[in-house]
Amino acid sequence: MNKFYTMTVGGEEYKMRLTASAIMQIEKKLGKPLFKALETIQDNMVETITTILWGAMQPLNAGFTMEKATELFDDYVDEGHSIEELMMEINALFETSGFFRKGQE
Repeated sequence: MNKFYTMTVGGEEYKMRLTASAIMQIEKKLGKPLFKALETIQDNMVETITTILWGAMQPLNAGFTMEKATELFDDYVDEGHSIEELMMEINALFETSGFFRKGQE
């Protein structure tokens, strides 16, 4: 089983994984625990999503910057996807990384 999630944006595949190190980096940037950030995602949706994307890129895409994560967010939406669809991708990333069992919210 793959321990990474692949998201395709602009015809390019991005492999992401939430490792312990990646989660610690995300939490440091957000200034709060990851699950607390997800519980209150409506308060800071774009920053939370882009920070999760950024952190999940770190294990398999060295040097992936926050600026690139923001561009990825914009490109995803520009392709006609909704933020709700992007959240579904984030959920799949969490499943693949072992946070939830398949089908668990």
